[in-house]
Amino acid sequence: MIDRIWRFFCSVRWAVAEIAFLALIVLIGTLRGSEVPQWIADAIPATQGIVDVWYDWDAFRSGIFAATLTLIAVAIAVCTLNRAPGIWMAISNPTVTTSRGFLRNAEMSARYTVDQDEQSTIEKFTQALQKHRYRVITRKVGNDTHVYADKNRFAKLGTFPFHLALILLLVGGIVGAEFGFRDQEFVVAVGATEPVGHGTGLSLKLNEFIDSYDPTGIADRFQADVTIFEDGKEVKSGVINVNHPMSHGSATFYQSSILFAAQMTVSDPYGTTIWSGPVDLGVFHMTGNEDAAAGFVDIPEAGIRLTVVGPDVNPGNAPELDTLQLKSGQMWIQVQPLGAAPGAVQSTNTEFPSQVLDLGVPANVGGFQITFDRETRATVLQVANNPGIPIFVIAALMMVGGLVVVFYFPQRRIRGMIHAAPGGTAAMFAPLARRDWSGKREFAHFVTNASDLLGSEPVLKAPGGIGDWAAMTHPDEPSPARQKAVG
Repeated sequence: MIDRIWRFFCSVRWAVAEIAFLALIVLIGTLRGSEVPQWIADAIPATQGIVDVWYDWDAFRSGIFAATLTLIAVAIAVCTLNRAPGIWMAISNPTVTTSRGFLRNAEMSARYTVDQDEQSTIEKFTQALQKHRYRVITRKVGNDTHVYADKNRFAKLGTFPFHLALILLLVGGIVGAEFGFRDQEFVVAVGATEPVGHGTGLSLKLNEFIDSYDPTGIADRFQADVTIFEDGKEVKSGVINVNHPMSHGSATFYQSSILFAAQMTVSDPYGTTIWSGPVDLGVFHMTGNEDAAAGFVDIPEAGIRLTVVGPDVNPGNAPELDTLQLKSGQMWIQVQPLGAAPGAVQSTNTEFPSQVLDLGVPANVGGFQITFDRETRATVLQVANNPGIPIFVIAALMMVGGLVVVFYFPQRRIRGMIHAAPGGTAAMFAPLARRDWSGKREFAHFVTNASDLLGSEPVLKAPGGIGDWAAMTHPDEPSPARQKAVG
């Protein structure tokens, strides 16, 4: 059973299926925030129920998404462990012996015949290889001395931090899905400080909002000057622009839009101020009139909810719906006990006390003195908090580090055979560098150094003939000089 489970996690077929399933979930979760599902329902009415479920289901915070990420992470870990012994064996105890067939059929090779004894020849080849920082291992088999040389042998271990980085990316995705959040409408009025919530300990103050428009009425500047507090202490100040968010820790604040707000003051019958602050308008609208921006605020100290509706912003559109007939500088308010259901605001509801307030004129509503002080503005931000970001940063560093090791310090290997021959010693060497031009170039430099030490020119073989050797060993010299340099 253990073997079956192990083979399951090492299976390429299952890996492809897992990745395809993950891609499907990501696609479903991404399209949830678009109009594509509704287009499908409009084209095929029978799918409306499925589309409704689609919009309600948060794929990225679902157990299926987390389970799929976990399954892939475990598979990567198992596959890495499965390969580890073989990689370490290749590093610590490589195969030294080779064959004449490999050397003869190699794409690139050098064959020497020298008038020196075998031991002296071996020492000079070893010296030439060590000059290029190769580890040299020799083994006598019959009449032949096999030579194995490699450098950057530990570069193979660079795949392990890369695979660990993949696992960390998946873990970061799980952490972000389970413990992160995204608040689409975080509203803060000018001068107000609002808590972010969700256990972050963060709050944000809007110091100023600046907007400007071009002659056609299109906004060319949308800028919020904010201060971020953590546990009541100021930690960061700056400006949030569209496409230029501000981050602190794992939380990021994005500029979304702007609303207007009504600065209100609520006092008890004795004139003591119970609450003073802005009520954001536009988060809700009055029932039956989408052009009348509304909002509410809970005041626990007084046990009430204060509902505010502003003037119709488009009086020419269906004027019969504008039942309040508010003018500029007026606000309609209603006082309800805490616990009333939030949502649509109804001006016709006479169950609770309500009144139209003029700017700066206090009025008694439901036993409270309420004053509409002034109009102000509020910014609408999106707040995304992903506690998996530190994990992503570590994973990115490990991934880049692993890739740097693998690609900039690649393992180089050269094999050869040396044996006694009539009148001296014969030797033949070839690199393990198929489709690796830089590895072939390094082999060419080794051959040049070995030729200088031995005082003998080899018989060379390369895919492009003598021109390839010349280009590798003397790339900056004109062609005749290169050809002369290699004999």
